Amino acid sequence: MAKDRLKILGLDAALLREEEREAGLPRAAEGRSEVSPAPPPYRLLWCQIASGAPGDPPDERYYADEVRPQQVGYSGHVEWEPVPGGLQGIVVHNIAEVSLGSHVLPEGMVIRVEERLDHGDPPNMVYLACAEMPQGQKLARIVSYDSGSYTVQPVRFEGGSCVDDGSPISGVPNLGELWPDEAGYLDGPAGYDRYVELLGTPGGWAFILHPPRMV
Repeated sequence: MAKDRLKILGLDAALLREEEREAGLPRAAEGRSEVSPAPPPYRLLWCQIASGAPGDPPDERYYADEVRPQQVGYSGHVEWEPVPGGLQGIVVHNIAEVSLGSHVLPEGMVIRVEERLDHGDPPNMVYLACAEMPQGQKLARIVSYDSGSYTVQPVRFEGGSCVDDGSPISGVPNLGELWPDEAGYLDGPAGYDRYVELLGTPGGWAFILHPPRMV
């Protein structure tokens, strides 16, 4: 029977539902649409990164709560509040971190999230984000290479040049060296400084620089 078929909210209905939430009114029945062979409908949410992590060790998945803009505060910045009756503790997949398996978005950060049905049988709701990771975490100079990882010297830009900034860090892998013959690609030539941008991952510092390939 038609009433037994799966029904979900389309984008227009999602906007209507947000208006109804704010007005404190029940959701309108005509705001629903039946699933069709077309791509799954979706809605866009604002979500705030919550504490904890679904993965162990933490990875690209985050717990998050649905929020909405409350007001522009005295500082001139937007202040956020939980959506009444909104989603709490959902698992958000940040696809920008999938390749690294990192988990660097800070708690409290507000991100744009897409709610979408996957193509499983039966379909499940998934929450996807593409939030850029904080950039410029640490700049470093290559010092040496040994047994699959590099020793690097953190630096900072000061007075028109790079100066050392802290102690050297050992055991830093280049995740861009995918083949055995690429290992140690950045160890040379001698007499030239080579700088890389370090990324924080659950396993420690790493960087990504792919050697040129004729493939």
